[in-house]
Order: sequence, then C-alpha cells, then structure tokens
Amino acid sequence: MTDTNRQHLTSLRIVGDVETLPSHAELIRTLLRHGGFGTLTTTTPDGHPYGSLVAYSVRDDGSPLVCISDLAEHTRFATAHPAAGLFVAGPTPSGGDPMDAPRVSLVGELRRCEPTPADVERHLDQHPGAGGYADWSDFGWWTLQVASGRFVGGFGIMSWVDADEIASAVADPIAATSLGAVEHMNVDHLDASLSIVRTLGRLPDATSARVRDIDRMGVTFAADAPAGWHFVRVVFPDGPLSDPAAVRGAVVELTRRARAMETEA
Repeated sequence: MTDTNRQHLTSLRIVGDVETLPSHAELIRTLLRHGGFGTLTTTTPDGHPYGSLVAYSVRDDGSPLVCISDLAEHTRFATAHPAAGLFVAGPTPSGGDPMDAPRVSLVGELRRCEPTPADVERHLDQHPGAGGYADWSDFGWWTLQVASGRFVGGFGIMSWVDADEIASAVADPIAATSLGAVEHMNVDHLDASLSIVRTLGRLPDATSARVRDIDRMGVTFAADAPAGWHFVRVVFPDGPLSDPAAVRGAVVELTRRARAMETEA
C-alpha cells in the first residue's frame, strides 16, 4: 500500500491485516478492467465542462480508448482544447449505498490516436456494436492520455494516483468479479462474518458485520462495535487467490478457523 493510501486510512477505524489491502492504483485498474461505460468530459470553448456517456476500452498502459464521430461535441471540443476527464463508477451491491461504491475520475488530455490491431480487437470484443461504425471515415479513435486519477473507495477512502502507478498496476482478478460473493455473504452468512470479525479480525466486541469487499488477498468487512463502526481486514490464510472459483472455499476456510477459535475460547 502506498503512503498516500495510508494517510487516508489514519482517520478511519480499521483493524486487522491492513497491509494486505490493494493499492488504489490496483483498484483503479480493477474498475477500468477491460472497459465499459463512463462519463467523458471535455471543455467547451467558453471553459465549461461538457460530459456525456461513452463506451470505452482499455489499452495496455491503462489509458481509455474511445471511438467518436467527427460530428460529436467531444471531437470539436477536444480538437481545440484537449483537457478532458473520464468518470467510471463501480457496481453497488443490492441494497447498498451508491455513495459507498468505488469510483475513479481520470484526468488528462484527449488526443487522436492510431490504435493497434490488438487495441481495436479488445474494443470490439467489449463493445460489439461499435463494429457497425468503427471503420467509417467520419469516426475517429481517441485516447485519454492520463495525467492522474482520483480514486474514491467509499467514506474516508480516497487519494490521487499518478499515471505511472496506474500504468504499472494490474486489475485484481478476484475483486473484479466478487460482487455476487459479497451479496451472498451478506444475505445468507452474516453469522459467519461476525465470527470471522470477532476472532480472525481481532474485534471481539463486534455486534454485527457484513462483507464490504473481497479481493485476491482477503476480505474487508464493515463492522459495528461499542466504539463505533470499523473496517476489519482479514487475509486468506492459504495465500492470494487467482481464480474466482476459489473464493467460496477460501471463505469457508476462514469460517472454519473462526468457529474453531470460538470453541477454544
């Protein structure tokens, strides 16, 4: 974890294996992943921000790639004034607060580019509908040359991340696909979460707990205790996961160990 990330954790109540939390650069790459939809913002001639929904993919260095009509306002604005941004929000678990969901605002310059065949293939894999216009003469390829990104992971979790960190980071293979597992734990296994938090998470006076995030290194819980709510970080005991199918077994093992500790107490 970077020093910047730690600075933003100091104001939170967080216990457990804090050093295993993903970096904000990793979480940005996880949000962007292969691409999706986001709000592209360019600058009008009178200096105002103009935003609209775009389909984007991601190049090897983490920079977003878009295919835009020459008639689009973004094309006109970026040609004259390349300062631009892209906002991407992560999914919100069922019943969750969208303001507590992860999101990133990338800032930089929107420039015309010549994508590689691999770039185009990835874009069309992510957005098959773009195949109907990507090779039209009045559409062009543009990339956001990222200067930095502002990551927000929910209340009290935020930092600026520079372009080099974003470019060198990789998406977390578990966090990118864990929403279903998070929702399952919070619907069917709240008792197991509380046991894990009280024992492995070292918050013995917790009164309730729910899963907030699952990534390759472990699980982050949001827990209530007499002193207030906490984030509780618990690492997977058998090491990092690489296959989303392994999440269930890893959480079952955490539950088994927590129950055993309760029995011994």
